[in-house]
Amino acid sequence: MVKAQFALLVLLTIYFATDVWSATTRKRRPRTTTTVAKPIRRMTTTKRRPTPPNTDSSYPFCRNYNQIKRKLLEITYSDDFVVGKRTLLAELLDPKPIPQGSFSKRGNRVFFESIEKVDYKTAVESCQYRKLQLLALDTPGEINNQFFTSNWTVVDYMHHNDSAADMEFLWTSAVPCSKSDPLNKTTNSCSSVTWCSSKVETRLDYTLNLGQFSPPYCLIYKRSTKQLVPTNCSFGSFFMCELPCSKPICPPEKMCIKDESIFEVVDGKTYMKPGREIRGKWEKSKFNSSYYFFLGEKLVTWTENWKTCCSLGLKPLSLGEDITHFDRSKSPMQGVVYWTAMTRAECPYQFENCFQENKEEFPMPIYGTKEGGSCVAISVRDDVARATIGTGMAVKVIVCTSKLLMACEGPTQTFEVRENIVSCDTPECSGIPDCVMDDSKFLTRPVRVLLNPSRYGRWSSSCDMSFLQLNNELGTWDEAYKRCCSHGMDLMSIQNSNQQNCLYKPPTISILSNNGRLPYNGHIWTSGRDVEACRGRLRWCTGYLNDYIKKDVVWKKGVDPKSANNSCVYIDFDDPDLPSLGLADCSEKKQIVCEAPGGVGYKSQMHLFFCRKSFKVTQSEAGKIWNTGDISQAGYGFKKMVQCLAEYLGLVYDSTKINEHVYLSMMSRMFFPFDRTEMLNSVRDKREWLMSQPTLNSTRSIMKFISEATEDTMDDFFSGHFQLAAEMIRKIYDCRDIAKTNEETFAFDFLQCLVQSERLNRFWNAYNFELEVRE
Repeated sequence: MVKAQFALLVLLTIYFATDVWSATTRKRRPRTTTTVAKPIRRMTTTKRRPTPPNTDSSYPFCRNYNQIKRKLLEITYSDDFVVGKRTLLAELLDPKPIPQGSFSKRGNRVFFESIEKVDYKTAVESCQYRKLQLLALDTPGEINNQFFTSNWTVVDYMHHNDSAADMEFLWTSAVPCSKSDPLNKTTNSCSSVTWCSSKVETRLDYTLNLGQFSPPYCLIYKRSTKQLVPTNCSFGSFFMCELPCSKPICPPEKMCIKDESIFEVVDGKTYMKPGREIRGKWEKSKFNSSYYFFLGEKLVTWTENWKTCCSLGLKPLSLGEDITHFDRSKSPMQGVVYWTAMTRAECPYQFENCFQENKEEFPMPIYGTKEGGSCVAISVRDDVARATIGTGMAVKVIVCTSKLLMACEGPTQTFEVRENIVSCDTPECSGIPDCVMDDSKFLTRPVRVLLNPSRYGRWSSSCDMSFLQLNNELGTWDEAYKRCCSHGMDLMSIQNSNQQNCLYKPPTISILSNNGRLPYNGHIWTSGRDVEACRGRLRWCTGYLNDYIKKDVVWKKGVDPKSANNSCVYIDFDDPDLPSLGLADCSEKKQIVCEAPGGVGYKSQMHLFFCRKSFKVTQSEAGKIWNTGDISQAGYGFKKMVQCLAEYLGLVYDSTKINEHVYLSMMSRMFFPFDRTEMLNSVRDKREWLMSQPTLNSTRSIMKFISEATEDTMDDFFSGHFQLAAEMIRKIYDCRDIAKTNEETFAFDFLQCLVQSERLNRFWNAYNFELEVRE
């Protein structure tokens, strides 16, 4: 029974996010293609977005480049093309006769670099096989990149052992001249080029003398002079491939606008106005370069995150060296996942911090890059996870519509945070006294037991609850709340109308009055009240029930609960029909009756008995459904019982709302312990085979391969778990929307929808219960 009840708890507390990359099917490419010629345009700072291959050009010198592409498409299948980055081992084992190489990152760009020399045609085809394009140095940033200069050995570890003569030249997609600067037939020269891969023309500060060369023209990049040189297309040279894009697509800077209406100035200090849903706390970077503001527990999309940050006069969280500030114990980001400013939208392997002037390269690996999704999130683990998986921080790509926490940053702290800011959308009780247990009243070892309980007042038992009426005591609501807390109890609460009826005619009357009612009369405080920031929203404030007061409870005649204004709820036991609820100013003095769930055990177990009896579910019926997991035959009473229990556990509130902050504690559970050393050794076992490969004949190239293979192994490990978690969170939101059509059985319908998910078993197989036990 306990196992089944725990399963209900955990089933409703699943949370995380990433994306799914759908599989492709093998389909024969058509023999012919129909494309639209793109006009040549002036050089821009950003490459065009990826478009279908253009197999024709109005410029005749690109005819050779386009013919090579077209002929390749006519003899290949869709599955012949490589999607995304691969390890060097995968490259070596590819049966296609294409030159091997490796992916590398140069600044904010990703390139494929060959490790053998080939002719121009082979270079173009090799890039096409990888769904890339031959190098086009068509932006100032690329031309000035240190990697393309004569001192390339300083930054190129891949070809470090190659001679300068070998690395002097690189194939490019450029052809001489352009529409604006056509070929001078008299001198057989021009001062411009057209990049066939990007259809961009560039004016040069030097002249291309074609001499005795005739079409087709091929241009090779000479590093020592940083110039393009005409050469025979059969010349053997290294080459580089690049993505059709040079940077991700970020929202326009002009859309990042501060909303001055959010703020007010009080006594010379700037605050957010009361009633705003935005809440959080400031954290100063240990590098003294940034201030970070973390926004409560509201879950948002990537777009909602940056818009909220901008409205506060801040920017979304950038990923750079400073982010290591949070890789520590007691981090404010501990155990949860936040959005960052980084994205790769429209440019799969390029990442950029949007709205940030800092363009430095992020020093940590980004997981999930082989999966879908364009936006980047960061999670900082606790000490348990650090000891388990060997790292305190994880960064991954997630689908941008996922719901994660908000985080912002700025150069200074621009506004003050009011204490006890309350969200009126969640049933949290703030601004009330601290609930402190008086240890002097208890025997604390080996278990906590209240000493001489009868001296504190009159005890009663009803509706699976224990009640203590304090001896001849009256008090304000705050005083009553603190007195019950000192006994390890709570003020009375009416979770639903069934409980209200139970208090009128309790099932156990052995120690009660003769008429079957609890031995109380007059007005007694309950745990119900509104709070300062949310007048008119009445909620229960206890250690076991945090929910809004339901609509179906019975109020005294003439009482309108919406009129609450600094009001607390009492129960009137003098009402002859039913103990009804009334409103009073919280400063009034009334009787004090404390309650606690009957019995000892798990919280879910204690409330199960009451919820089961309240809705007349027999123990045999509950046990049969609970233990077999077959909920398809559950009756209406059982469905109401599940709703009751979920509300007591704090998993559901306001009938149809999911208590999302509970799910945040589950974020760390999708990381299994893994041994990085073991993975590295498994790759090193292939050393003998690797050394026999002609392209891997140095220790540096061997270790580079090991590093790449290990990174990809970890990438597969992390992204697989993120993908499964993303599927589950999407299922949770889908089930929430389906179940909310029926308030009375929302929790049951929600659970049933989850159970029917094919992903559920896979989730439990991946879920790390070990972290549950340790915490």
